[in-house]
Amino acid sequence: MAGESVLGSVKQSVLRRWLEVLLPLYTLATLLVWFHPEYMPSVLGQGVVESPVVWVAWALVGAMSGILILWAIIVGFFLLYSPLYLVGKLPRLVGKGPWADSREMQFYGWCFVLLGALAGIMVWDARTGLVAFVTVAGCGPVFWRWLV
Repeated sequence: MAGESVLGSVKQSVLRRWLEVLLPLYTLATLLVWFHPEYMPSVLGQGVVESPVVWVAWALVGAMSGILILWAIIVGFFLLYSPLYLVGKLPRLVGKGPWADSREMQFYGWCFVLLGALAGIMVWDARTGLVAFVTVAGCGPVFWRWLV
């Protein structure tokens, strides 16, 4: 039994490490193709009946896009929840409230700073703000490891 859980933990760790590398690369490639459609791989421009390679390519794009969307939802949740969390911990921030985990407060503090920065960029230029949010979401696993 213990060997199975260790093996499962190792598999999760390896998958997480690959995700920390592949997702930012996929995000940069997606943004590159978004701004320069001429750089889209030619295999994605072919019809799906021409070759099974096209199906595999679109399956990879779909899988990575799904992971990117999932991370955008996760990042969006924590960014939008951070002001609510910090308001709830306001007595602790003033110094009179009950004990709270300092790493958790630091995490939500950085989330709030990131929310403010992204909101400022979005007000300044909506397209740049969207690119910044997609970049943050694509680098989500790396940012979250650094923040936590």
